[in-house]
Amino acid sequence: MSPAEGNSSQAQKPAKKAMMSDGKEAVIQVHTSATSAIKGIEDSYSIQMHVARMKEECKIAHPNIDILKEKMKRTFAERVGFIQSHSTSDILQEFPALQHISIIFTEIEHIFKVDVDKRLLESFGKAADKIIAEAKRRRLGKEILLQYQTALSQECEETHKGHSVCAAILLLPYLFHENPDRLYVIDKVANAPTPVLLISGNPFSAGCEISLHIDGMDIVKPEDISMGVGALLGIYFIFA
Repeated sequence: MSPAEGNSSQAQKPAKKAMMSDGKEAVIQVHTSATSAIKGIEDSYSIQMHVARMKEECKIAHPNIDILKEKMKRTFAERVGFIQSHSTSDILQEFPALQHISIIFTEIEHIFKVDVDKRLLESFGKAADKIIAEAKRRRLGKEILLQYQTALSQECEETHKGHSVCAAILLLPYLFHENPDRLYVIDKVANAPTPVLLISGNPFSAGCEISLHIDGMDIVKPEDISMGVGALLGIYFIFA
């Protein structure tokens, strides 16, 4: 590794450490439990072959996700240890499949036995109207509410449920008196040390672009806000 590369890795470590929560030990215990079933099946040579195959597949414009899932499963135990001692850049270079959103969701489901994308859609789908109503009552997130109301008036009814879920997610930090910049930023630079969603344009518009940003890198581009939050939570706990 060159001095420049070494400095880059070291520079990223404080940001990575900032992601560690008080529940880090619990996450590690879950990781340890999940790896116990596959210990002893792979050796160092087979792990190297799986990682090499993963890297080759990731070079393809449209990689075979099933192959990536299989290689990620077989290298899980090795990856848990690697993540604890390496920078974000190093992790993504060694395990590039983590730059595919379906792999992030599969990884989280493997660790916690939860379909996080589905769970978020269901939860916010049920709570959206209440969250939006409370934000209106307390006059919070006025710009988001205005964009939301404009979208409802201009688009067909079939899109309204999706817009409600999007609005609820964006408004939730305001209800808890939290800075939304810790979860997402719209049309500005992200300064949070933890994963954050970068949103370019009106979040209720079809032309809106979303990316998951961490340590100066855009990892994945979710299709919508709900998927983006799911991926954000996934990366947070995978990298913890």
